[in-house]
Amino acid sequence: VPGGRPGADGSGGGSPGPGGRAGERGATAGVRIGVGSVVTGLAAVGDARRFADLALGICPATGGTVRLEDHLPAALVVSSPDLGRALAARVLGPLLRLEPADRDVLLDTLATWLECDGSAQRAGERLYCHRNTVLNRLRRCEQLTGRTLTRPGDLVEIGLALTARRVLPI
Repeated sequence: VPGGRPGADGSGGGSPGPGGRAGERGATAGVRIGVGSVVTGLAAVGDARRFADLALGICPATGGTVRLEDHLPAALVVSSPDLGRALAARVLGPLLRLEPADRDVLLDTLATWLECDGSAQRAGERLYCHRNTVLNRLRRCEQLTGRTLTRPGDLVEIGLALTARRVLPI
């Protein structure tokens, strides 16, 4: 469901564009497209619309296509924004209260480290710093949040909190 227009591809029509599937064509700048799940039967159309709306809620304001199945953690957060904000405040609160420069460096390091599957080496390459700098920043995140990055439950909370911060107005 693109930004309030009918048609899965933003064309105004009810069918996908020449690419065959919604969102396969290059998106026009600023056009947001949320793609839900394929459903069978009329009874499931309401759920499909709700899922497409969730995908649309994840789309960046600058435009793009988001397939719900590729962004389920973000969809979970968007489906309950009050809980997402509460989780972000509880988990990231000590980091969010830092001076903006410190806050941004630590949150960017944490998010990049997670995107790099926990590799300090790869995160350092992306952030243009030494892996030990990444490790020092992560230790500071642990100290401030009281979370341990080797504990799976803490990682889930941190990942969802970072997702909430990215997709919700906080």
